[in-house]
Amino acid sequence: MLKKFKFFDVTLRDGLQSISKIYTLNEKKDIFHNILKKNPSFIEIGSIVSNKVLPQMENSIELYNYANDYIKKSKQKPDLYMLIPNLKNLKIAHDNNIKNFSFITSTSDLFQKKNINKSLNKTKQELSEMIKYSINNINNSKNKLYISCISECPIAGKIENEFITNEILYYHYTHEKTINQICLSDTCGTLKFLDFKIIIDNLIRRNINLEKISLHLHNHNNNNNLNTIIIYAIKNGILRFDVSTLPNLGGCSVTMDKTNGNISYENVTKIYDTYFNI
Repeated sequence: MLKKFKFFDVTLRDGLQSISKIYTLNEKKDIFHNILKKNPSFIEIGSIVSNKVLPQMENSIELYNYANDYIKKSKQKPDLYMLIPNLKNLKIAHDNNIKNFSFITSTSDLFQKKNINKSLNKTKQELSEMIKYSINNINNSKNKLYISCISECPIAGKIENEFITNEILYYHYTHEKTINQICLSDTCGTLKFLDFKIIIDNLIRRNINLEKISLHLHNHNNNNNLNTIIIYAIKNGILRFDVSTLPNLGGCSVTMDKTNGNISYENVTKIYDTYFNI
């Protein structure tokens, strides 16, 4: 089963956005080559956003072009993604020959307004326009959707599991043929196993294909809780995980909380070796 894991490396986007030091293009190229050593299936190169909001992402397009040119000559062929927050920036991505996209939504209206200045309903409308644009204008594009606040919102607090489930179901059924990955994001790093189990069991009862589900987890203070979540995910066929090559990086773009870094490749493989490969 280990070979079936699909690791999505988010170091260059979610990892770097949480720190104050602004990395140069050459430093990011070095990180990219270190990522390739891990042989991920997907790499998120950066994000097309306002430089005033996230100056860390300023050279994302240049980095994408470098990475894309490099993998064309390489034996490794990870899919390169760029996070795109709105239709205007999707058109910029298209003009720069970017092909695969990460889109963002959440389960919290307050979070969404703080993050991209749109309500959940407005986000749903624009997301439909963005996906339609990518289908009509970009051949063979692949789309990933982050659903943030899969347990708790840093502004509104705990979100009800039933509401979370219904939001996942909405995006699954509305964009079943056009979204390749639905990524459940534990934004605050506080997801409890029982809440996760309830959400996954609800999806199973609705006959949702969990192979399309991926997880964006942050390290918990309670490692046993994190381990249990990953174990239950693997048992139910969730084999896509967002990971980082750099330790203790990654956090909420709204709060810039750096206390809960992204999980690593080793987090997942060690758990697999311990619990499934005895």
